[in-house]
Amino acid sequence: MISYDVQDGIGYVRLDRPQARNALNKEMGEALLEVATVIAGDESLRGVLITGNGPTFSVGGDIGAFAEGAANLPDTLARMALLMHDAIRILARVEVPIVTAVHGACAGGALALLYPADIALAAAGTKFATGFGRIGITADSGNTWYLPKFIGIRRATEMLFEDRVVDAETAADWGLINRVVPADRLADEAEAVVRRLAAGATRGYGEMRRLLHNSWTTNLDQALSEETAALRRIARTADAPAAINSFLAKAQPTFTGK
Repeated sequence: MISYDVQDGIGYVRLDRPQARNALNKEMGEALLEVATVIAGDESLRGVLITGNGPTFSVGGDIGAFAEGAANLPDTLARMALLMHDAIRILARVEVPIVTAVHGACAGGALALLYPADIALAAAGTKFATGFGRIGITADSGNTWYLPKFIGIRRATEMLFEDRVVDAETAADWGLINRVVPADRLADEAEAVVRRLAAGATRGYGEMRRLLHNSWTTNLDQALSEETAALRRIARTADAPAAINSFLAKAQPTFTGK
């Protein structure tokens, strides 16, 4: 359902249900939550890369699973949503950089895997959609909270209410992703980005991830206070003073994550 392995301090998460276009069912949700929990507890990690196997990143929720659980649809939908929600909460708080690379289609609940990412890449030709309105349900997986923050409430409403399908170039222009990559270069580009970030100031990235995510719910005074506290924490690491000395010596710093 979801494969996970670690190489050179990088956690590789791959949606691995290609025969169903990586549609998200209960088992996928359970697997994603388990992987997210492992990532959050692994202090040796320096980066995470999220991808999908097969021709499609993910079409979102498995409509067939919804139909199979129609006899008790409220519980069916809630159980699946709660798994995704818990996984998103964890990934949003991970203290190392996350890169998500999508291709083919990224829809519905699968959009949630773009939101915790620090860098989001898409192959040329990728389509983005919500699709909730087409099956008469409301959005989940953080789409009503994250989507308007990334692309604006008018555009988010258009995607949610009118089921607008957005191409990769538009998604980049709106801010849903960082940039579009030729399809045959997506894997290499994603690998290069996550390795570059993993070799960087991961402790500083972790502090900035927290501050950026909190910026949506804090006021200016709180944000400035949190920045000061973050500076104090990062100044106690080994990486910060070593990097400052390297800068002054016009040398390339080596970050250890300590």
